[in-house]
Order: sequence, then C-alpha cells, then structure tokens
Amino acid sequence: MNEERKEEFTKENMVPNEPNAAILIDALQNIGYDNISAITDIVDNSIDAGSTKIHIQLEKENESLKITIIDNGKGMTKDVLDEALKLGSDTLHDGLSDLGKFGMGLSTAGLALANKTTVFTKNADEDIVYKSMTDVNTIKHENAFVKWLCEADELDRMRFEHLVNNESGTIVILEDCIGIKQNEFSTLKGKVIKNLSRIFRKFMDRTEFWVNDTKITPDDPLRLDNEEFSGTLISEDDYDVKWKDIEGIERQGTVHIKIASLPECPRPVASKLGINMKNQGFSVVRNNREILFGYLPDWEGIVRHNDLNRFRGEISFSSDMDFAMGVNFRKNGIDMVDSIDNALRVQISPQIKTVRKKYEPATETSDEEKKEHTLAQKIINKMSNTLTLPKVKKEIRNSKEDKNDERKENEDLPKTEKSRTPIKTENINAVAEFELKHMGETGNIFGTSQVGKKIVISWNIDHVFYKKFIAENIANENVVRFADFLVYTLASAQIQYMADDEEKLIIMDNIISTMSANIRNLLKN
Repeated sequence: MNEERKEEFTKENMVPNEPNAAILIDALQNIGYDNISAITDIVDNSIDAGSTKIHIQLEKENESLKITIIDNGKGMTKDVLDEALKLGSDTLHDGLSDLGKFGMGLSTAGLALANKTTVFTKNADEDIVYKSMTDVNTIKHENAFVKWLCEADELDRMRFEHLVNNESGTIVILEDCIGIKQNEFSTLKGKVIKNLSRIFRKFMDRTEFWVNDTKITPDDPLRLDNEEFSGTLISEDDYDVKWKDIEGIERQGTVHIKIASLPECPRPVASKLGINMKNQGFSVVRNNREILFGYLPDWEGIVRHNDLNRFRGEISFSSDMDFAMGVNFRKNGIDMVDSIDNALRVQISPQIKTVRKKYEPATETSDEEKKEHTLAQKIINKMSNTLTLPKVKKEIRNSKEDKNDERKENEDLPKTEKSRTPIKTENINAVAEFELKHMGETGNIFGTSQVGKKIVISWNIDHVFYKKFIAENIANENVVRFADFLVYTLASAQIQYMADDEEKLIIMDNIISTMSANIRNLLKN
C-alpha cells in the first residue's frame, strides 16, 4: 500500500536561495517602467516626505543624460536610507496618504532609469548628510546586490546644503541614464513638465514643482476652473462599493467619480488642448495622485469614438483599495475586481453614453408648465427604494485562472456568443427628474439620460403627443402624472440597457422610436 508522504520543512533543512544578481539586474532594468513613470515614482517619495519644493534638473553629461531630483522633505536616517535602496524595502507607509507603499519605488525606478543612482539625505534630527550609491556595473562585477553607504564628505555636504537650502531634505542623482536617446534630450523637458503638471496637480497648492528653471502649474484634464475654454461638470458623486479580499473577507470602500464635458472650440484650439480620441476618458487618481490618463473601462458599448472626444472624467480612490482596484506596484493602471467593475458599470456606463449624445437646446417654457411634472417626480423619488428595475447581467470572474479558462473557451465563439454567467445586481438609484425640451416634431416623445445617480427624462414638447395629450390636459394632474409614470418606466429600462446590453438597448430604442412615430401619425389624423 502506498502511503502519502509528507515533507517536513524545518530551519535545519532550510538553505539560502538568493538570486543571481548579475542576471537579475538586467531583468530589473527592463521591468516595464517608462522614463516618466520612473521619475514620478521617485517624486512620490519626495511628496511622502512632506516636501514643499521639488526640483528636477535635466542636463546632458557627455553622451548621456543626468537627472537630479531635489526636495526639502524630512530626509532619512541612515537606517531608512539603507532600506530605501533595497529591493522590496521595509519602510513604514500610511495606506491612506502615502504614495510609495510597495517598497519598490526608489530602487526599481532608479535601476529602470540609470546605471548609477546616488542619494544624499539629511534628517532634521541629525546634523549628518548621508550618502548611498548603487552602481549596476559593480553589481554585475561582484554578482551581488551591493551598495555604498557612508557619511558624505565635506565637499558633498556643502553642495547638498547649497541645493537643498533647508535643515532637511534629499537629493537623488541618476547618471548614465539608459533608454533615453540623444535626440530625445530636447523634448524630454517638455514631456516631463506636461506629465507632472497633470499627475501631481492636486499637490501643487502646497508643493512647488520645478523642472530646470520652469515652475510647473497644475493641469486639470477636466478644465473645470480654466478661465478660457472651461469644461462643464456634469456629475460628481461618491459610489459605495464592496468586494472580497484574498482571504474571502468582505470589504467596502468609496470611489469618487466626476463626469465632465470639455468645451466646443475651433479645431486648432482643440488640437492644442488635446481634445482627441487618445485623451478621451477618465483620469484615474489614487491618493490624489494620477496613476492613469485617458482610461476607458472595458464595458459593452463603450469604445473610443470621435463623439467622445469632449468626454472627460475622474475616478478617485484611496490606496487601501489597491487590491480591489487592481493597482500594480508601478502605479500605472487598474484592473478592478468584478464586483466593483459591475457596480460602477451600471451607474457610469449610461452617463458616458449620455455625454456622447449631441446637446439639444432647452426650451423656454413657463414655470407653471414645468411644475405640473413635479408631482410624479416627488412620488418616484419618495418610492425609489421600492421600485423594481430590470436586473443586469455581468460575467463572473472569480480568479485569474477562471479568466484564462474563460478566454480559452471563448476563443472559438463568435463575438456575440461569448459565454456570460448572469448574476443579480442591486437596482440603480431610481431618483428621477423631468425636464422639457425642443426635440423636433419628428423626434421621439421623450429622451433619456443619466446624470450622476439621477435618471433625467426629457419630454419633447414639439411632439404631437405632448401637445395634445399633456399640454391640453395640463390642469388634470392625474393625466400628467400617469404620463410621467409611463415614460419613467420606459426610461429606467433604457438606462439599464445602456449599462448592460447593447443589443437590448438597440431594441429598446427601436421600440421607443416606433412608438413615437406611430403615435405621431395616429394623433395627426
């Protein structure tokens, strides 16, 4: 009989398993950082240190580039500096505020940018400037992860105090920069300014950012406070979400989302402002720091299109949601867990599709006529928790293995036949608002859009149905209320399909369009 053999692991049979440094260092230098991501990762440390001024100097040195990042933050002790240049450093981070929490920032970003990284730092509690240096050529020669760590000499100390001009601070010097070609030197400064002005825009009210002799000013992609060609805020809401962590424990958090529309402007201006397909979508902000720009979720019916060139949004969350939002240690993207993706899709997808619609001029109707629709609006809003709306469907992806298996199963299926496992979701918010608009005699009886958590129903006062059935019976509140209830039920279904099913949305749109056309023809006779 074969008995199952159990391996016992004890300290006695445990042996070191250190990597081959000379081989691993090449992999680390090609880990996927681009130049901007690596620079901003180092700047994260400066912000975490409470710096009020961060200065980035770019200069040519022989045939290479030298990057110096200077801050006046709290600096580091010798022990903290020792940890900072280790891979997977073990330094304390506040999950709700700090930006560099993965312990890979300075060391990995330095390796991705340059063959030589030197750090000078001074902590306010010590009158000592410490110096540490990592050199790729030395690591390869020694085939070991080694670095220099010592007190700075008098010349380095004088240079440090001249550049920092504060009782504490840090200087990071990157030399023999790799991956930056000589013909990129002239454009690199502008590229760094452009990206940092957007990525760290929310910190610029308390921290000065400089690149060489240029002070960086904040660049809000939504352009909400811009004096010229200002954007329009459409909605701004907090969305409560739930998910299960890797141990199966249910967690909850809040995602803050803004939806905005950029101004309509002449083509040369639009080109200068970056109003194009590449930039449309969301700015993803973690702990007030942008980690992704031009993000469009992978939701059905949401694709890059010229009609969305003016659409901008902002998704904000704190770093304690990193697992749920799928943030990697490079902080350059997200991959939301399904429960959050599903919850946000139901609420946000209809809003994106609403923004895509052309703006229609509002009618100038009397306040008295507008008030006739408030009764139904109040009743709907009061009963919002009891109203039943259609359920949406969303594929369940419990793990990466499940995703891979599902992809394999779906490879041979036509696009419209991809397998989807339905699950129930909570109803979207049933709050409604009625408005009156000119939409043309041949337009639909009503239009539907979503603004934040509110369903907006636009009565078409040009349609013969509104003129004969509502306007002529405006004093009869029962007639008006019944009509409002009827179009609300159709609009709520339409909103659900905007979020969930493009094919059903087309069918629903056709139903409303056919109904509008037939009623128009019948009432004209």
